[in-house]
Amino acid sequence: MGGAKAAKAARREARELAARTLFWHGGIGGLQSGEHILAPVDTGSLLSVAGHVAEARADRVYLATDRELARVFASIITDATGRSAVYQVQPIGPIGVDLDFPACSHQARRALIVAVEEVDVQLSETERLQRTAPYLFWDDGRPMYDADGRIQVTWQ
Repeated sequence: MGGAKAAKAARREARELAARTLFWHGGIGGLQSGEHILAPVDTGSLLSVAGHVAEARADRVYLATDRELARVFASIITDATGRSAVYQVQPIGPIGVDLDFPACSHQARRALIVAVEEVDVQLSETERLQRTAPYLFWDDGRPMYDADGRIQVTWQ
């Protein structure tokens, strides 16, 4: 019984987070407001961020609270297909933390497009690194990059 109450409380907390948070998704272009973004496994799409980022799950849609991080992933899709978009989205159903970017990214089975924010995003590798560096940490919790963008040597 305690487990059921905890699960119910977790679901309620996730709904409240989703209601008060702006989320962005960087992905394949061509969708419109009011459409759903589905996980690659649900669309049969072989081209997805999961195809470019080994850690991504094909049964999840990734949602960033940092718009610039969503732009990074849209730019990866632009490189692969020539067509991408950054969407403002609202998750549908339970959401979880993305373990790769726990400070600013979540995952859900699908999301509703609220607005198309930007299309065909292009970023250089340096620009991508500048946007992801604040969220990258070594296993011991230290940042991988300093404030000037220089990599910090690990103890290993």
